[in-house]
Amino acid sequence: MTNNLIKISLIAASLLSPIAHAQWITNTEDDLFSGGKKAMMLGSLTSSTGAIIFDCTKEKLTAAYVEEDKSSDEVPNLPMDLIIKVDENAATKLDASLSRRNAQSVQIKSDDSEKITQLLKQLQGAKSKVLVGMQTKDGGNQSSFSANVSGSTAAVNNFTKACEITL
Repeated sequence: MTNNLIKISLIAASLLSPIAHAQWITNTEDDLFSGGKKAMMLGSLTSSTGAIIFDCTKEKLTAAYVEEDKSSDEVPNLPMDLIIKVDENAATKLDASLSRRNAQSVQIKSDDSEKITQLLKQLQGAKSKVLVGMQTKDGGNQSSFSANVSGSTAAVNNFTKACEITL
């Protein structure tokens, strides 16, 4: 998985270049534990060094804002709100928590599969933009970023097919 994260990070870095590329990609592979597939869908954010990452297996679905953090500092498991708005749809607020994703990054991750499935359906038909925000539960420490939707339909189709998600 770390090797795949490195590959996806390199792909994401290339997406931020001035040449027009799809901003959404999906990586799929066999999953030893579920007997099915697992997939990671990454959407690069235009105003951040972070990305929105959806992960799935047949049994689990998560969404996270992920940002590079190479410090070795311990990250407290802090309750957060992850808020995503696709086009003119209402903003979706997900209960999430701040944690370390791996040695190179931190994440604000939610496992609310019902709301994440709704977001995937919106992304599948997205026409113009995605806004991603996060805040502490008291509404403080807010940050928000934007993403374009280039490649989102194909990425969502590949992602949902791999993990047998019905939209």
